[in-house]
Amino acid sequence: MPSQSAIPGFYYAVFAFYEPGLCLMGGLGAFLDPKSTHDQQAPWPSDIPPEGPLPRATLVTLVQLAHVCGLLGVLNVFILGAARKHLDLYPALQEKIVGALLTPLVVGDVMHLYVTLWALGEEKWDVGRYPPMLWTTLIVGLSLLVPRVAWHLGIGRYVHKRDGIADKK
Repeated sequence: MPSQSAIPGFYYAVFAFYEPGLCLMGGLGAFLDPKSTHDQQAPWPSDIPPEGPLPRATLVTLVQLAHVCGLLGVLNVFILGAARKHLDLYPALQEKIVGALLTPLVVGDVMHLYVTLWALGEEKWDVGRYPPMLWTTLIVGLSLLVPRVAWHLGIGRYVHKRDGIADKK
């Protein structure tokens, strides 16, 4: 029998602990060492990143993106925690709220992976030159995309159209 929660333990662990942890660690890493974070995003010509500090605009953009990444993680914790705590007796409503959070995030996952590969240009085919950070980006992106797709497919969770008591007459 499926869970009577739209955000059962596995999904809660992934989206309220694992993902926020990744977001906060990634954001913190970019704040603490923006040059390394920048230089590890993609292969460089001759495998040598540019010398010297980042241009000011690049630094500002990088730390702003780090802030947004951390913020998304914190939003997950608060929204999913509130849905689980305050809507536990209303799984259909819980499903709507969780879906409102996870739907744009699944689109974001797909776009993040697509844009990452698109930005590499023809170098996207030379996977042997991918730096560790790029592999991490792709693997972590997939590790979030797969459970989000599973949630949308209703795997292991309450789905009102399928499990709702009112519909079983």
